[in-house]
Amino acid sequence: MEGSSSAGINTDNSIYSKEMVINRGINFEGNNPISPYLQKQIIKSIVQNLKDIIRENKINNQMKFVKHDIFYISRLPSISLEDYINRIFKNTKMNISSLIISIIYIDKFCELNGYILSLKNIHRILLTACLLSIKFNEDVNVNTKYYANVAGIPVQDLNNLEFYFIVKLEFSLFVDGDIYQKYFEYFCKFINNDNKKIDNGNINKKKNDI
Repeated sequence: MEGSSSAGINTDNSIYSKEMVINRGINFEGNNPISPYLQKQIIKSIVQNLKDIIRENKINNQMKFVKHDIFYISRLPSISLEDYINRIFKNTKMNISSLIISIIYIDKFCELNGYILSLKNIHRILLTACLLSIKFNEDVNVNTKYYANVAGIPVQDLNNLEFYFIVKLEFSLFVDGDIYQKYFEYFCKFINNDNKKIDNGNINKKKNDI
């Protein structure tokens, strides 16, 4: 997002209220799901934003602060970030709203822990955030083994990633509707630089900056 830091997309700490606790998820799409075309555009927007953050981190010499932690892999994956996100999105059949929420989770994780995103940690942290977002925000039974197969990692590793991530998020997975709306509108603005109104059947684009 505009005003992004080297850690994550958003730098406004006030966006994460201490009152956000695990209680329930919200069906942000309701009875008016986002069109397949807009879904694809949002995914492209998310990919480009993550790439921009990682590139900025490298330019600002932040890579020296990248920790060899549970998300870190020593060798770059052979699959591109865009292909990886599309693979997760397609094979898990997750809602696009859950994907957006996973980015909110990553942003919050970076803010709380001073975490630096890089090409060597983004794949695993993204997978973990998506898994938790699906579990919390969608009314589906999640088979962790299946998700591990989709990602190509052992199921125990994914369980460890999930536990580590949620602890570092202070067990706070609830996302307020206004926060989700801001992220949604940001990603829409990113792909609609002509500032035209986006009509996806259930949300009108605002012109306020995030």
